[in-house]
Amino acid sequence: MVKRVIVLLFPLLLSANSANQIICRIEEQRVLCIYFIDRSDNAHGLSVRFIWHSPDGKDDRIQLFHVPPYHGSVYDYRFLPGREQGRWIVEVVDLKSHKKATTSFEINESSEDFFAD
Repeated sequence: MVKRVIVLLFPLLLSANSANQIICRIEEQRVLCIYFIDRSDNAHGLSVRFIWHSPDGKDDRIQLFHVPPYHGSVYDYRFLPGREQGRWIVEVVDLKSHKKATTSFEINESSEDFFAD
């Protein structure tokens, strides 16, 4: 009986941990950050604010997004070339509930090669 309860609860714990979190990854020439939302919390759609904090504050950015009803994620990205090296912080704020998720990532190298002709 205990094994059955654990087996049933484990997927619920995984799904609870995957909602309202941000995952960022560096791929090719950009940094992609995805904000995951519990679809059941998004019955009427919601608006969120992505806030990018650069290491020295000179390359910060704020973007607003509307997430359609029952959608489970929204993403934003920045091109990697020319970005400051160091620790970046990304926050996403639900503008209605004021729930906030935060993550960080490191940029260890960046060049202007992407923009060269």
